[in-house]
Amino acid sequence: MNTIYKRTAKGEDEIKKRTFKLDHALRFVLIMVDGKTCADDIISQSSEQWKPVQCLFELENQGFIENIDSNAPPSANIGQLKQNLISVIQQYLPKNNTELVNKILNAELKKKSMADAIDSNCIFIKLTISEEISNQLKIKLHNILNNSSEI
Repeated sequence: MNTIYKRTAKGEDEIKKRTFKLDHALRFVLIMVDGKTCADDIISQSSEQWKPVQCLFELENQGFIENIDSNAPPSANIGQLKQNLISVIQQYLPKNNTELVNKILNAELKKKSMADAIDSNCIFIKLTISEEISNQLKIKLHNILNNSSEI
């Protein structure tokens, strides 16, 4: 992740006024974004408890930070496949999806590893939320995986 992020006006507003009341992990990572430090360095300087990879992804998606390379697509550093999978998870489960997103983010970009992360997430959803949602999500996520040219 040699990506360099800078804070947007929204990100600066959060730093100065706490307007959006970000949780501690997101705020911690937002503070580290300075427009000079690459994402790899932010991640290596952060404790895993802050989940810096996920925080960078969420901060970018929520408009608090942006990639300095304006030609790069949002979250290009995590890959389009992972971005698509995470987007679907967030559609089905807009809240309390941190562990599910982390499994996708942390999976190797190999078909077996991604399939295992999807299946693990769906088992968790089946046991804690709904078998119906689990089945729908599993079908949709595996379709995305199987149709991806990224792996």
